[in-house]
Formats: sequence, C-alpha cells, structure tokens
Amino acid sequence: MKKLVLAGLLAITPVTFADTLEHVEEEVHIALETIQQLKAELNELKAAVKMQGEVQEASMGKIAKAAKKFEKIHIGGYGELHYNDHEKDGGGKTKKVDAHRYVLFFGYDYNEKVRFRSEFELEHGLVKDTADGSNGGEVELEQMYIEVDLNDQTSIQTGVILVPVGIMNENHEPPTFYGVERNDVEKYLIPATWWAAGAKVSHKMSNGITLEAMVSEGLKGSTSGYIRDARQKSANADASDLAYTARITYTGMPGLKASLFYNHQSDFTQDSTDNIEELDIMGASAIYNFGDGFEVRALHVQADFGGKDESGAFFTNGFDEHQGTFLEVSKRMGNIGIYANQSIVSGEKVSRQYTVQTAGFSYWPQGTNTVFKINYYDKDYSSKSQNDNDTDGFDMGIGYEF
Repeated sequence: MKKLVLAGLLAITPVTFADTLEHVEEEVHIALETIQQLKAELNELKAAVKMQGEVQEASMGKIAKAAKKFEKIHIGGYGELHYNDHEKDGGGKTKKVDAHRYVLFFGYDYNEKVRFRSEFELEHGLVKDTADGSNGGEVELEQMYIEVDLNDQTSIQTGVILVPVGIMNENHEPPTFYGVERNDVEKYLIPATWWAAGAKVSHKMSNGITLEAMVSEGLKGSTSGYIRDARQKSANADASDLAYTARITYTGMPGLKASLFYNHQSDFTQDSTDNIEELDIMGASAIYNFGDGFEVRALHVQADFGGKDESGAFFTNGFDEHQGTFLEVSKRMGNIGIYANQSIVSGEKVSRQYTVQTAGFSYWPQGTNTVFKINYYDKDYSSKSQNDNDTDGFDMGIGYEF
C-alpha cells in the first residue's frame, strides 16, 4: 500500500512544482518592475527636492541681498504745526494756524566710509502760485550731499549743505528746542535755516576740538541789507562771489558745547555796480548742561557790511552793523520742561530792532520724540516810533522727529 501512495505522489509532484515555480517567477518579475518604478519615482523626487532647494537658496540669496541693501537705507523726518494768537498795543489781532514744516529725510550708506544724505521739505502746507506771493508755501531741497570719511578724524561733505553757524542751523528739529517758534536772532541774522551748495571739511581732534571749513555759494541780497531774503538756496544760485565759513567747536568738558564761527563773502549783493560790498557774519555760541535737566544756551552774532561809499543812510544810521543776542535757561523734569528766553535783535531798519521774551513749557509724551509746546510771547521795539507795534500773546504747537 505504501508503495502505491508513494508512486502516486511522485506522479503528481512534477506538475505541482512546475506550477509553483512559474508563479514565483511571475511574482519576482512583478516585484522587480515595482522596484524599478519606485526607483524612478524616487529619483524624480530627489531631483524635485534638489531643484526646490536650489530655487529656495536662490530666493534666499536675493532676499538676503535685498535685506542687506535695505540695511543701508535711512529714512526719517520731522515737522511742526503752529498756532499763534498775538495782539499789538496799537490794535490789531492775529490768530493763525500754520502747518509750518513737513520734512522727509533719506540717506544711503554705500559702505562704512561713503554715505549720501538728503532732506526734502514742504513749508506752509502747500505750494500755490499767487500774484503777490502770499500763502505760496515752498518746496525745498534743504540737504543733498555725499560724505566721505578720509580717516577716523577727517571727513568731507560735498553738495547742498547746512552752513556751520549758530546753534539751530544744523539742529532745528522741534523736539530739540524750547518755544513754538525759532528764536529771532537766528532767524534773521544767521539766517536759519541756511544751506548752500559747496564743500565742507571737518576734522575732530582728540582733545574735544572740532575744526570745520566750508566754501559755498554766497548770499545774494539787496541794498536794503536784509540778510534772510539773501539766501539763494542753491536754486540757480549766482556764484560770482563765493562765501567762506569756518567754525571751531569745543566739547572737551562734560555738558559743554561751545563754538566760534565766521562767514565772509566779498559782495553781499553779487552786483559790483551798487554800493554794498563785503559782509562778515561772526559769532559765539554755548550750550551748557549742568546736569539734572538744567541747561543754559547763549548766542551772540554780529553782521558787518562794507561799502564803496559809506556816506549813505544805510551806513550813517548804523544799519550796516547788525547784532543779536539770545539767552535761554531751561529745566527738564522727566517728560516736562520749562524755560524762559530773550532775543535782542538789531537789524537793517528800525522795525527790525526789538526784544522778544518768551516763556513756557514743553511736554514729550512718554519720553518720545514728539512734543507739545505752549509759550507766552512779548515783543517790544527799541524805537518809540514803533511802540504801537509792540506785541504780546501766546503760541501753541506740536512737533515730531523720527
């Protein structure tokens, strides 16, 4: 019986084994095809990931380059809005609101030693073409220069530059000074804000002394001797007679900044046919911070005209020698500051000879570079003929810097 069973198994085994082998070969073939397909898909995925990485790397490179470029850009600005309520002794009231200044600053650092700086300003809220020039406003390019550091102590500026004179001409952002309006000494005799096209070199010494020298377009005034209207503002400026400015500043003592400055030009009117010739503007300024918020500011400036023939009324009446003195004491307590100042002005005519006294306070919200100001205003003329024009009142204003 066992022999018969064994013979039967041997008879059917070749067939079953052959079928199984064929099935296994088919499964292996399918598996190999699947593996090849998966390898192809894996290679495609690797290529896609690599391409995405390259794209991302390229994108990150562009972003990094753009970010690095934007790090070199500097944007800022300042502005102020004023309200004035004044009354003259002879009658007549003035109440006005003026969006006095809106200034945008733009700068770019090419590298650590070469930079560009500029300021673009809109004055009095608008620019309007009027027959008499009233309420016309102004759009002005107050600064536009390239600065190059020759070394750690010496730099050169070329372009449209603020003239290095006085206290406020280069530092006049509203949060940095007391009073709604700028003081009259610097407004009419410096005359701030005063800029000119030219070149300036600055050298800082280790003992706290800074030396500055500038050559630029000069003023172009009239025979009336009114200095403020003589600013050419680098607008097709007449450069027949250039101006030369020098200043020495000392900051070697803690809390002190003191300066002597001098400006000269050979012909104030840029016209050799009239009687007015050279003009010299010279002065001294000092700011001393005693600590604990107590500060004193002082400025004296003198402007002397020369002429071919000094027998005319402009010279004989003493209008050829302008003088101005400004003195201010202030105390800042946290975000609030109080002050009082006096400006004595002696200009080119009787109506430009007076004393202005103001007193008030400023408030810087949360210690920011925004400020609210209010001050009392009193103006007294030197000549009795101008007594009806004596004025008092108050001013309010807001300002900011960023």
